[in-house]
Amino acid sequence: MEFALVLGLVVLIFAAAVTYVAGTDRRAERRATTRRRAHLARLGEVDPLAPAKLQAEMTRRPVN
Repeated sequence: MEFALVLGLVVLIFAAAVTYVAGTDRRAERRATTRRRAHLARLGEVDPLAPAKLQAEMTRRPVN
């Protein structure tokens, strides 16, 4: 009985830790995206996919 109670508490703590870490990762990703968009806006770029499109165009055409 005591073993099952301790095991249940350990599983509960582990589940709470996993939930906390997953939430923290999502918040960090969201902050990074916001910072990136703000940086692009300061540079005058409104399309967040523009750098990727430019890179794709540069790989297709040789630069003289």
